[in-house]
Amino acid sequence: MNMPENSINIKEELKNLIELQRLDSEIYDLESEREAFPGRLAEMDSSLEGKKSGMNSAEEEMKVLQVKKNEKETDMQEKEAKIRKYEADLYQIKNNKEYKALQQEIDSIKADVSLVEEDIINLFDKIEEAQTKFNEEKRIFEDERSRVEEEKAQIKDDEQKLAARLDELGARRTAFAAKINPEVLIQYEKILKNRGRSALSPVKGESCGECNMHLRPQVIDGANLRKELVFCENCSRILYVED
Repeated sequence: MNMPENSINIKEELKNLIELQRLDSEIYDLESEREAFPGRLAEMDSSLEGKKSGMNSAEEEMKVLQVKKNEKETDMQEKEAKIRKYEADLYQIKNNKEYKALQQEIDSIKADVSLVEEDIINLFDKIEEAQTKFNEEKRIFEDERSRVEEEKAQIKDDEQKLAARLDELGARRTAFAAKINPEVLIQYEKILKNRGRSALSPVKGESCGECNMHLRPQVIDGANLRKELVFCENCSRILYVED
């Protein structure tokens, strides 16, 4: 696909287009970098939330164990109070059969108290383990939060610098694009819109430097002559021969 140019200095226009593409390529890369910032922030928030979830789970486990321990301690206190009452009642019982029955009840409650005491000791151990786990999860969360805050601050700084650079490049592009023939610029920008980062491609041997498609001899000759714009028949980029 060739484009006849009657009053246009194609050699000069290609030189300008190559410089314009350098600007556009940098703008494209910086904009791509800026578009990646929200994703990076989301990843950091997700990572922090994961660490927070681990800490909260460990804290919840510790609270559940503490509640169980408190319930066991309350149960033991009630049983011990009942033992004290029954032991006081023993002195008032005259019937041997009733005395024996109450003593058996006291012994049974004391056996239950021993089991409850054992449960409480086990719960103390579990609470200590849960506390250690919580402390570790909290440390991990705090470390992650510190890291995220630092990275977010860096991203904010990078965004500001990137925005300033894009403003600078945008102004330079506007000024430079004004030097290019409007017909040529329209062709260039149409291709750039479709191709993203580059609208021009150097001829590499017998191939297009961007898509690597083999070029017909007539196309290569046209690119060498620089009398009209020559396009790659595959990717439609404007072809040029590097000096």
